[in-house]
Amino acid sequence: MALSPHEYYLATIGRKIDMDGVPKSQPYQCVDLFKDFCKYQLGKSFGMLCPDTGYARDIWYCFDRLGLGAYFDKVPVNQMVDGDWAIMDFSKAYPYSHVAMFRVDNGNGTGVFLGQNQTSNPAVSQVNSTYTGVLGALRPKIYHQSAPTPQPQTTTKYVNLPSNIDSWAYYNPDAVPVKKNALGTLNPRKFGGLSYTIREYRDNNTTVVIQGASGKLIKIYIQGTPAEVTENTYKYGLVN
Repeated sequence: MALSPHEYYLATIGRKIDMDGVPKSQPYQCVDLFKDFCKYQLGKSFGMLCPDTGYARDIWYCFDRLGLGAYFDKVPVNQMVDGDWAIMDFSKAYPYSHVAMFRVDNGNGTGVFLGQNQTSNPAVSQVNSTYTGVLGALRPKIYHQSAPTPQPQTTTKYVNLPSNIDSWAYYNPDAVPVKKNALGTLNPRKFGGLSYTIREYRDNNTTVVIQGASGKLIKIYIQGTPAEVTENTYKYGLVN
């Protein structure tokens, strides 16, 4: 499971991360931290992420070509939230462009950013920085995927035959529930009442199909009788 933005901060702050050995003279670049996030949080290893200029700005301009859309959504700078990866273009603030994780807005035209090789520090640091030059941000889909649609709760219904009845006729599920078609009788009194899970309603909801003690499906007539139907709980000994 991916770390939250704050957990990722705790796991990387103060470290020097090199994912590609480039350049040899200064291997700890801002893009290395972004690659680290992609590999260990998204499960995707990227090789060259700066194919046009060799600088971090290419992550924004080459977004589609790099296949980043499978893992991120582009968002404007004024909609950034904790965990979004801001991409900075060439500017006075970022002469070589930059990529860093946005954390929080300071309310004064600056924000807090987690990044590597920023403010002359080759290690991962968290700093206040201007929004000037920020092209936009990449929002990791792992943090903002839609919640699954809640599934409706299932309701189990039971038919409860009271203990003052000693003979309750039952029928084949497809038979007309009249005396001549009775297969036998149930004896709720003998067991202090009987409860059965209702498998389905039949005959305009006047009868219910249940599973008898023998394991066979049978049908009983309940309309206008002392039988009580309950939801998610039963009253007597549950047969099936």
